[in-house]
Amino acid sequence: MDKREKRTGGFDHGFTLIESVMVIVVLGIIGIGIMMYFVGVGSSSDPVLETQAGRLAGEKMERIIADSKANGFNSIVAEVATPLAAPYSRFSTTVEVICVDEVDLDITGGTMPQCNDSDISSKRVRVVVSWGSKTFDIVSLISNH
Repeated sequence: MDKREKRTGGFDHGFTLIESVMVIVVLGIIGIGIMMYFVGVGSSSDPVLETQAGRLAGEKMERIIADSKANGFNSIVAEVATPLAAPYSRFSTTVEVICVDEVDLDITGGTMPQCNDSDISSKRVRVVVSWGSKTFDIVSLISNH
């Protein structure tokens, strides 16, 4: 028997190194695809709803600022969660107001909603628009100057 025949004739089964590497690469690509799908499903949100919530929050903040200019600084008050009318009935808005000491912008000692201390002339206003389990927040500091 020739040495060449002995090498090729007796060992016809098994995978070559190239075949093994190709299987590993294909399984890696499939695994990454599956992982990206599940990560994307958990964090995805409807961009239309997020955009609508952002616009509603901005509109509410603009209304609060306009009311404070027209009716005075003390017209800025907190509001409990209020569902909106159609076509935005899936959303609700909440307004949080905290009086802020302008010296150090400290909100820990703030009171809601009236500022009784004459030294305090700023309020931190937070508008929260919520739908389902999601929320969109806008925060602004409004001054009485």
